[in-house]
Order: sequence, then C-alpha cells, then structure tokens
Amino acid sequence: MNSEDLIRWIACDKCNSAQAMYLVKLVTGELYFCGHHLNEYKEALDKVSYEIIELNKVEDSPRPLETERI
Repeated sequence: MNSEDLIRWIACDKCNSAQAMYLVKLVTGELYFCGHHLNEYKEALDKVSYEIIELNKVEDSPRPLETERI
C-alpha cells in the first residue's frame, strides 16, 4: 500500500475498521458505510437519504469502434 492508496481509503463511519464502499447523502451531511453496515441500516437510510453512491465502482468502458479496412 502506498500513500496514494491511503488517501483514497475511507473508513466506514459505523465501525471505522472496514473500508467504506457506499456514500450516503443526507440533507444534513454525508455518511460512509461498508457493505455490512449499509445493509444493516438500509431501510432507515432509504427514508432519510436522497442518494446512495457505490464508491470505487469501475465503470465498463466503451469498446473502441473497429474501422473497416478496404
């Protein structure tokens, strides 16, 4: 692990030992949760949050178009 990895590592606000995988946006601020704690509090969070974002998700990149050669 290098210093760049440490900058990107955010702890879960509930347990502080697991890496946060979700950012929960509330009107009053933001909370970070690992998957376990998001699942544990999901029902309550759905009532008070306006957005839940999965962190570090790798998006599928579009494949380059192949050009036809003549």
